[in-house]
Order: sequence, then structure tokens, then C-alpha cells
Amino acid sequence: MSPDSHEKRVINWDRIFGGIGSVTFALQLLSFIVLLGAGVVFLLMLTGIWQILVANDDIFIFVLLLGGGFVFLLFVWLLGVFLRFHRRVRKFIVGPGVGHIDADDSATKTVLTLFAISTLFVLVAGIYGYYLLWKYFLQPWGTAWLATMGLTGTLLYEIGLFVVFIVLGVIIITLIMQMLTLAINRYTGRLVASIDEITDDT
Repeated sequence: MSPDSHEKRVINWDRIFGGIGSVTFALQLLSFIVLLGAGVVFLLMLTGIWQILVANDDIFIFVLLLGGGFVFLLFVWLLGVFLRFHRRVRKFIVGPGVGHIDADDSATKTVLTLFAISTLFVLVAGIYGYYLLWKYFLQPWGTAWLATMGLTGTLLYEIGLFVVFIVLGVIIITLIMQMLTLAINRYTGRLVASIDEITDDT
């Protein structure tokens, strides 16, 4: 078999973008569980019930077990939501689609490289930008809020507030990734079509 007769390697571009859509959608659903749990704890704190639960070990363990069962049921429900809607999310992000593209073509490699670099830059910028938001705005506000609630110096509450802000960051960054992926895929579809036209003309 001659070297020129090897099989053409192809990349399923739409599957890559669909995978990004599915992963980000799953992260958003998991973040929803964390935020819901944090919201319940916050309401318990406002009503004073949380302090009563913490003061009584037996009741606190019972509530933890009850909450754990509820979280498990919620997780199963969200799993059903994911299985039902993730195809729609993938379809929305993939759009018209690009399909299979030649992995050995130099133009294709350039497009893939540019996509990887742009995605990496936006991801790093999003993470760093949210870190700056946390450092200069969210952390001081959170510290002031804990002081208002009389919870300053309580490590458990400080960690909980930090987790909530991290989860919010995950939601924001995954939304940015979804919008970026959607935009790049639609542009790539036109770009690949233009490359094919130029290749056919030559």
C-alpha cells in the first residue's frame, strides 16, 4: 500500500461542540443544586431555625439525613432533566453544523488551532476576571454581610459563602463558554464552506 493511499482522517466537529454543550449544561445543573442548598440554609439562618438545629445534635443529624435524601431525589430529577434537554442544548450550540472535516488539511488545522487558542484565552480570562470580581467586590461584600449577620470569624459560614460565589462563577463562565462555542461554530461553518469553495476552484 502506497503512502498516498492511507485513509483520510476526519474530525467530527459537531460532536466536539456538542460535547462542550453537554458538559457545561451538566455543570450548570449541579451548580443549581448547590445554590438551592445554600438558599435553604440561608432561609433557615434568617428564621433562626439553623441556630436551633446546630445547638441540638440529634435534630441536626436528622435534618442532615433528611436533607441528604432530598438532595439525592433532586439529583435524580435533574439527571432526568439533563437526559431530556441536553440534546436540545447540543443542537442549539451546534446550530447548522460543520460536520466531518479533514484533519490532515492545513487550513483545517489552522481553524482548529485558532479555535483552541481563542477558547483557552476566553476561559482563562473568564476565570481570572471572576477572581478579580471576587477579590475586589464579592469578598468584601460577603465579609460585611457575615458581620451584619453576626457570623464573622465562623469558618463554616465563610467557606459556605465562598462555595456559593464559586458556583456562581461556574454558571457565569459556562454561559460564556456556551455563547463562545455557539458563535465560533457558526463562524467556522461559513469559514469551512469558504475554504471548500477555494479548494474546489483551484
